[in-house]
Amino acid sequence: MLSGASGPVAVTGATGFVGKRFVERLHERGVDVRAMVRDPEAPYPFARPGIARFRCDLPDRIDPAALEGARAIVHCAYTTRFTDMDSARRSNEEGTRALLEKSRAAGVRQFIFLSSQSAHEEAKSYYGRSKLELERLLSPDTDAILRSGLVIGREGNGLFHRMRDMVRGARVIPLFGGGKQPIQTIHVDDLCAAIESAIDRGLAGLYTVAEPRALEMGELLRMIAARLGKKPVFVPFPIPPALAVLRVIEGLRIPFPVSSENLLGLECLRASDTKLDLERLGVRARSTEESLDEALAG
Repeated sequence: MLSGASGPVAVTGATGFVGKRFVERLHERGVDVRAMVRDPEAPYPFARPGIARFRCDLPDRIDPAALEGARAIVHCAYTTRFTDMDSARRSNEEGTRALLEKSRAAGVRQFIFLSSQSAHEEAKSYYGRSKLELERLLSPDTDAILRSGLVIGREGNGLFHRMRDMVRGARVIPLFGGGKQPIQTIHVDDLCAAIESAIDRGLAGLYTVAEPRALEMGELLRMIAARLGKKPVFVPFPIPPALAVLRVIEGLRIPFPVSSENLLGLECLRASDTKLDLERLGVRARSTEESLDEALAG
């Protein structure tokens, strides 16, 4: 477990779902954690006082003080909801390259990249393809890549929370592709524990961090509905026409809980054997049932 003697840790995306939870956990343990945020002058976002904030508006504005003397940098920042692809590429791809270059120049010993199970050779979504491309920039000898499953937690604004809100508010829920896609989940605290372990143990290489058992997407949505006390009608819907409709909606800039990016990612989901990676990290991934019980209680 990381402690105050472990040395400073810098975290990008420190106000996002995973980044915020990780920053607060490290601060609770007495670690010198440096929250890298787009606007350090914005209202204080954390539950506990005393967390130092540093500007990180990728790719151009990276406060060098955040990296000075840091033992590791954890790169959680990533633009996933966007209307301008050029802007997304600039922030995600150019931004990650700039951050990696500056961390190397500052002598940061370990770069930890929060990736996704969406990152693989058959990926069709921009998210999956770009994550895979950026994974290849890292050193297998010093850096760690953590490919997470669907991250579940009580608070946040991630994909799980949009799924939760959709189930909570909709009377009819489409099961794209019949809802047969395999999906593996990870509780946000278990993912944070994996990141901590990678730093504490000085681990390098690629790790997939998710519950070993894969569910079908339709089963996961039904489990969410049951815990919310909802009884929506689930309707199978083929992916190709759904993609066409979503692209029209996006072209008209109409807000919608599901994007074509989400659907492309859904289409290419695949299960992974995570048991060995979890053992190497020394962490337990709680079951989907346990994660949902915690996230949706009350």
